[in-house]
This record gives sequence, C-alpha cells and structure tokens, in this order.
Amino acid sequence: RFYLDRYAHVHIYPDKIAAKAAKGIGKFYDITIHHDGSITQLIAEEDRAGVSRMVAHSVATTPTQVAHINEFIMSAHADYPGRIIPFAALHPDTPDMENVLKGIVAAGFKGIKLHPDFQEFQLDEPRALRMFSLIADAKLPALIHTGDYRYDPPRMAHLLDEIPNLVAIGAHLGGWSVYDEARKLLAGRRNLYVDTSSALYALKPDHAAELIRAFGVKRVMF
Repeated sequence: RFYLDRYAHVHIYPDKIAAKAAKGIGKFYDITIHHDGSITQLIAEEDRAGVSRMVAHSVATTPTQVAHINEFIMSAHADYPGRIIPFAALHPDTPDMENVLKGIVAAGFKGIKLHPDFQEFQLDEPRALRMFSLIADAKLPALIHTGDYRYDPPRMAHLLDEIPNLVAIGAHLGGWSVYDEARKLLAGRRNLYVDTSSALYALKPDHAAELIRAFGVKRVMF
C-alpha cells in the first residue's frame, strides 16, 4: 500500500468539544463537514486513506487558550507518537512570548500554527511582526492560513520580505479562495512552502497541478 510521508494539515479537538468545533468551522467557511473533529476518527480516516503522519494543531483565538491547546496537542502526540506531528498554538498577544516559545521548543513541538482570520490580526501589523520574528529566532516553521478574500493577500508577501529568516508554510496553496493571486505574489520565495489542504476540492485538476508546479513540487505538502 502507498503511504504518504507527510500530510498537512489537520485540526483536532478534545472529544467534548470536537463536534461543535468542526461544525463551527463548516459554518464559518460555508462547507460541508463530514467528520467530528476527534482524534480517533482522524486516525481511522487517515488509515483508510493510507496516510502515515499528520501535522496536527488547533488555533488559539485568545491568549489564554494557548497553554491548554498545547497540552492537548502534545497529549495527542504522546498517544500517537508515530502519527501526530505536533504544531503548537500561539497568539500575537501571548504574554511573555519569548519564554512561551522556549517552552514550546523544549516540549518538542515541530512548528507553530497561526490563523489571522480566526485570531483577528493582520500578518504584517507590528505585534504580528514581533511574534513572527521570535518564531524565526526559535527556528520553528510557522504554518499560516493564507490568502482569503476576507483580508489582504499581499500581507503574506510583506511578512516574508520583513522577516526573511522565517520559514513559513502557506496553507491552502498559499491563498485560500485567491489561488492565482497567491501564486503571483508568493511562488518562488525561498522561505515559503505551501500545503494543499482545503484547496483541491475547489480547483480543477489541471489548475491545481499548475499551481503546484509554480510553487515547486518539493515545496508542496499534501
């Protein structure tokens, strides 16, 4: 059987809130949600699909959620150490961010997940630039919700210009819902990777292949 080495990205939630959280995301993006957001169903579905490892995370919509989410993500990694690649939550208003990042590194997280839409910040505003600079100094990649008609796609390009030592992963082929604009602004940047999550359903195969080739197949994660 064919197994994919890496799959990015998946959101997971504690069982008591998983179904509600998944339903909320579906409502926010006006898409049909087919699963309940739980770890057990995630593992079962990825087994069916032949996926061996997953970058898993959740988003902190307030600074107070950061520690709780990170405890949960790391517990999922402990339960499935060969399957879950843990990415930590962070918020641009997290107090004592330098030490929080030191703790994230020490705990074994492999990156940071950020969602400016849910977290209500702009990628290139001063507090965000400070956060991304600290993430870059910690030598962690940042998986970022990118593109999106609700806010300004060029901000991702500005962020990468301002912090060239940041390794960024642009979710959704670098620009959910504005894929061609994202390609024009972001393809070819040495500090950017992209993933195909929540993108292929919206694209015709030839268009998706064109975008993947533009970013470079070695810089695209399924």
